[in-house]
Amino acid sequence: MSKNEITVLGLLAEKPMYGYEIHQEIKRREMDYWAKIKLPSIYNTLARLEEQNYIQAGKEKVGKMPERNVYSITNSGHDKLKELVIDFLRDEDHPEWNFGVGVAFLFGAPREMVLDALLQRRESVNKCLVDLQQEKEDYREKIPFNWYMLIEHGHKHMELELEWLNTLIEKIKTVDNWTVDFSKIPCQEGGC
Repeated sequence: MSKNEITVLGLLAEKPMYGYEIHQEIKRREMDYWAKIKLPSIYNTLARLEEQNYIQAGKEKVGKMPERNVYSITNSGHDKLKELVIDFLRDEDHPEWNFGVGVAFLFGAPREMVLDALLQRRESVNKCLVDLQQEKEDYREKIPFNWYMLIEHGHKHMELELEWLNTLIEKIKTVDNWTVDFSKIPCQEGGC
């Protein structure tokens, strides 16, 4: 199961919704920023979950609009949601980290271009920090504690990212030789 499935099941556990409403709720909670769930994948996920009997669809007609499917979670869907929550909380898998790959091979680009890219990233991190600080102030005591803790987690992560990024930028500015010395890269057992 994927983050799409836990998200859809989690939202439907709160109340029945139609596909576009799920999309709007994801945007309202700003989950689209960190969960990266797009509208077409919501509809694919709904179809898959319905096929597996984790959700069921009912028809709803509002005004002159065409009928739409409103989805609700089933008992087996609640069981699956519990399982997914525990699996996701225990997950030790590390997602791909494009930025880390870029840092690993930063000598493949001119120093000035690398610094420019990192300065842009630092500007983005600073903006994110300001936004998250504002959210912390706006939502304190107004949203469920677990959602507030997600905002706080993001804020602390961005603070650490900024500190680390500043250190990286300073090291890049002062390194003497802009090439990689592969003899200083440690090998795993049995490698090299």
